[in-house]
Amino acid sequence: MPASRSKTAQADPTFVFKGRIKKVKSATMKDLPVDARTVVVTVNQVIEAPPALADYNGQDITVQLSGRQQVRVGQEFIFHTTSWIFGESIAVRSLAEEPVTGRRAAVLSAAVDPVERRAQRQKRVQFDAADLVVSGRVVAVRLPAGTTQRSRALRSRTTSLAASDRVPRGPVSEHDPKWREAVVEVDEVHKGSHRKKQVVVRFPASKDVMWYGAPKFHPGQQGFFMLHKPKTEKPKVKRSRKQPGRRDLAESAVAEPEVETSQTYVALDSTDFQPYSEPGGVKTIIASESVKPKG
Repeated sequence: MPASRSKTAQADPTFVFKGRIKKVKSATMKDLPVDARTVVVTVNQVIEAPPALADYNGQDITVQLSGRQQVRVGQEFIFHTTSWIFGESIAVRSLAEEPVTGRRAAVLSAAVDPVERRAQRQKRVQFDAADLVVSGRVVAVRLPAGTTQRSRALRSRTTSLAASDRVPRGPVSEHDPKWREAVVEVDEVHKGSHRKKQVVVRFPASKDVMWYGAPKFHPGQQGFFMLHKPKTEKPKVKRSRKQPGRRDLAESAVAEPEVETSQTYVALDSTDFQPYSEPGGVKTIIASESVKPKG
């Protein structure tokens, strides 16, 4: 178990590495603020990393520790960190420091690309969070049911009100997702329960910054779909000027009387779809699940 965890330990680490503390109350950059939790660490092994940080083996970096525990020069930990400052060196914030046990060291001795290891863990997180995982093929993409009728009604109402200057100009939201529905022909169900031959997947067709990472489906796509049921219950709403968030807009995607929500799922993350041609990822997870003992 990690020796120390902060309140942010539930966040997703972006850079995980094994390292040895070289200096305490010190940093690798001159202008970096230093306190009792600031240490210089030599990176001995990159475990998980984005491409930009995959080659930091052997380098000294600054780490802001997650807690106020006493550490000594020479101690070795596995640091679960997020990016903080980039300059002549880098500084990261640690979410947790994990002691290097013999068993853990043995697992890490296997030669695995740190970028691939991180991608695989992200797939695992998405797989575990998914309500339904299927493999299949997109056979059609359409507008959500009732969209055309609602659009016509809205334009009619807007025109009528605009005549008396009671309608504000501009879109309802700058992050309009432009919802579409992909009809997926199911070949096999790998997680969850679904007996029909097809499943409806709602996704944002918008290229807005809020939605750019979401899958954009088109007929003919084949692969694995990790799908999520949106919450359709209406929470208590406080009046606020705050723009609707991604989750709020996602939940509104199925909060429409014309849609049979029990059969509609959403895909919002880039890892929610994996083509058959892509190695590892969901394929590896499904294979490992199939060999687990039942009961």
